[in-house]
Amino acid sequence: MNSKLDDLRSTRTPAEMAPPDMLALRQISQSLATEAMPARRIETLLHAALQSTGASWGCLATLQDGTWEIAASAVAPDPLLMRADPDAFLLPVTMGVLPTGILDAAARLGNGLVLRDACEAADWQADDYVRRFRPRSVICMPMRCNGRLVGALYLEHLYTPDAFTSTRTAVAEIIALQAGFALENARLHDALSEQCARLSSTEEKMRDTLSELARANRLQAYGEMVASIVHEMAQPVTALDSSARAGLRWLDRSSPNIDGAREMLAHISACAMRARTIINGLRAKARQAAPTFTVFDLDDALQEVAAMVGCTLDAMHVELRVDGPSGATPLRGERVPLQQAIINLLMNGAEAMLDIPTDKRLLRLACEPAQDVLHIHIDDHGEGIAPELADRIFEPLFTTKPNGMGMGLGICRSIIDAHHGRLDLTLRPSGGTRATITLPRLAS
Repeated sequence: MNSKLDDLRSTRTPAEMAPPDMLALRQISQSLATEAMPARRIETLLHAALQSTGASWGCLATLQDGTWEIAASAVAPDPLLMRADPDAFLLPVTMGVLPTGILDAAARLGNGLVLRDACEAADWQADDYVRRFRPRSVICMPMRCNGRLVGALYLEHLYTPDAFTSTRTAVAEIIALQAGFALENARLHDALSEQCARLSSTEEKMRDTLSELARANRLQAYGEMVASIVHEMAQPVTALDSSARAGLRWLDRSSPNIDGAREMLAHISACAMRARTIINGLRAKARQAAPTFTVFDLDDALQEVAAMVGCTLDAMHVELRVDGPSGATPLRGERVPLQQAIINLLMNGAEAMLDIPTDKRLLRLACEPAQDVLHIHIDDHGEGIAPELADRIFEPLFTTKPNGMGMGLGICRSIIDAHHGRLDLTLRPSGGTRATITLPRLAS
């Protein structure tokens, strides 16, 4: 078999038989300079190793959890080997067999392993791989990166002993060194690609989550707006109903009370106007429009509030006392929204007293001017606010009432905040709750 191969090699030209060492080194340099992908660098380095050493075939093996695995393999670009004995040119890697014994030995030795004739070496004649595939010349160089073993470069010649000269062995060492860096780069590249894929997937999930969150926020905002409309319209509608029933009673008498019915109709008209004003205010709030402030008399506004809630409080058997300021008290703001906030606080106080005897259901509305501010107090005699709920009472949709919507206090505070004021709820020493609205006083 060897003579047949020698006859074929004798037909080569001197250029073809020249040592390819410098060509291999040049090819290595070009590979590292031009190949962008780590996998392509590995393949090019392996082909350069085959070409520079004259090996039949070679592979780059990596060590994963104590097991050797093929990272790349290549057949010698020499058709003479194939023509010499096609049946014998059976690559072990195609059968899933690696020279694990040689790879382990090269890794242990640290500086690699060179066998002049593996079939004749006493230490390797019993090796399973050598007995089965009978390689002659063998080079196995460990590949390291930053001092860490990353794999090994394995090269063999099937037919010729002493095929790997010292020069070719030195070239193999250089290639193994570069291949170690290339393998580590490939590993880092794969890890980075995997991380980028996970990051891309996470970003997509985050976008979906943010989109869903934005949708949920919009739905919550719509829900709060609807709840605000329902809550704010409840009082005017109740007043409309009460006034309409009272007007019918005036007319259903044997001697109809026309003046009383006319008064109720006027009250109905005022309530309808108020409801329209509330809706317009909610629309402006939804558009985040700036409030339109005017100057009005606070005492007159409080008296109007007392008249609007009078019938409702009478039906609840709640007595309302109004202690207004001694004289005219000008205030700059939006009259109807501020009145609505006061009405909400009055109704909260009245509802808080439904479980106490009717003779103790006293609700007090008072105005207390100070140096630079005005204090509006609403005092009830209910059970007060539980301390553990004090931090949540202004949250939208939070309520302690069985049929409550949890919007009243939040709406009140937003109205008062828009007037640069403050809303405080405190426990009264004698029992019940005091709601205090503090507003800036109009300069004289």
